[in-house]
Amino acid sequence: MLDRLVWLAFDLFFLLMLIRCVISWFRPSHYHPIVRWVENTTDPILAPIQRILPPWKTGGLDFSPAIAIFIAWVIARVLTEVLP
Repeated sequence: MLDRLVWLAFDLFFLLMLIRCVISWFRPSHYHPIVRWVENTTDPILAPIQRILPPWKTGGLDFSPAIAIFIAWVIARVLTEVLP
């Protein structure tokens, strides 16, 4: 039961990161409430990764969402192995 909850949380996190990536491609108004909510929700997760690996060091590409998703996947795998 707990493993399903962990994977549901991972799926929601993945979806949120995917939405963040799509939003960044279209450059919408940052004043839209949904855009602001997605950015405010994901910025605390992405900001530390972007400090370590800024986009200007990777040819202008921002790999922080991919890295965050990978880290979340590893955490989800570890939790599902440890939880009964």
